[in-house]
This record gives sequence, structure tokens and C-alpha cells, in this order.
Amino acid sequence: MKKFLVLALFILSLTVGFVQAKEKNTMPVIKFAGAKYYLLYSAKSSETGGFLNEYYKANQTYASWTELIGIHHYPTAFYPIEHAKEFNEYLNKNGVVSNIEIDDTNNTALIYFIIMNDAKLPIIMEFNIFKYQKSPVCGSIGIQYARRYRLNNTFEINKAKKDILKKGMKYIKRLDKLKPPSIIELEVENGKYLLKEGCNNDIKNLD
Repeated sequence: MKKFLVLALFILSLTVGFVQAKEKNTMPVIKFAGAKYYLLYSAKSSETGGFLNEYYKANQTYASWTELIGIHHYPTAFYPIEHAKEFNEYLNKNGVVSNIEIDDTNNTALIYFIIMNDAKLPIIMEFNIFKYQKSPVCGSIGIQYARRYRLNNTFEINKAKKDILKKGMKYIKRLDKLKPPSIIELEVENGKYLLKEGCNNDIKNLD
């Protein structure tokens, strides 16, 4: 009987430890295009005064990500369409060809473009989509989807461009319909909260 009691207590301790570990590693989640993206990074921008939250697929990092979703808060940008136009002009001035779609009825704007860094191998190509809309709190928010390609030659570049042409519009439409989660106004590094005194610790999973 004593051996059975010791074994039961041991199993219980393992179970409790597993639950605690699971709770510590639980991060907000965004479901998009059949995949889950987990909050890995969050920081307050010194330029905008708002937080940037970045969500990555499981087992991906800053250095290795292929797809991400970013939630940008612009607390002083009260007109999302005007903010989108300014960003579009900035891209064009810097030689980036971009497309902008404005929805006056819903007060939103979509911008999508490709950027490429071919200074060294591997060549980095990114397909980006931004949707700007009113923030439910203050100002505007930008919802970003980015897909990154690491390429080594012209053949791979052309293949990536064909992939963007094939899948790009699907992701644009899905991002346009995506309901963004609330901005997490806490610092996060590598999927862990850097809690500070006075912060709201009531963090819930965002399905």
C-alpha cells in the first residue's frame, strides 16, 4: 500500500509539473490560412509610441522564419487611409513598386509589395501585405503578413515570383478578412514575457 501511495504521488507530481510548464509556454495565437502563428516578439516603438507584436509559426525564429504576422499599433495615426498613403509614398520614393487598394466605405487600405536584398547570398525576397484600419482603442492598426524566400540563383528567384503570383491574391483576400487580436502591450522576447512591475499579467490565449 505504501509503495502504491509513493507511486501515485510521483505521477501526480509529474502531472502538475507538466501543467505548469504548459501554462508558462502558452502564448497568444493567431489562426490564419490554416496555420497557427504564436506571439514571439513584442516591443514598444520609440517612433510611433505603439506596440509591435510579431507572430511566427511553431519552431521558427527571427533568423529562420518563412512566414509571419505582425500587428502594428499607431496610436496617433487617426486616419488609416492617409497613413497607408504615406507608407505607399515612402515605398515608392525608395524604389519599391507597391499596390494600394483603398476602401472608403470601411475606412481601410491594403498595400502589397515585394522587397529583395541581393547584396549577398542567400538572396532574401519578401512578399508583404499590410492592411490599415481603425484601432478599437485609439489611432490605427496595421496588420501585416510576410512571406520570406531565401534564394541562391536566378532559377530560384523566378520560381519564388511564380509562387507569389499563384498564392499572393489568396493571402491578400484572407488578410483582408482577418480579425486582428488585441494588441499585447507587454514586452516579449523569444516567446517569453518580460513582465515588469505595474504590467497587466492577465494574459489569455487568443484563438
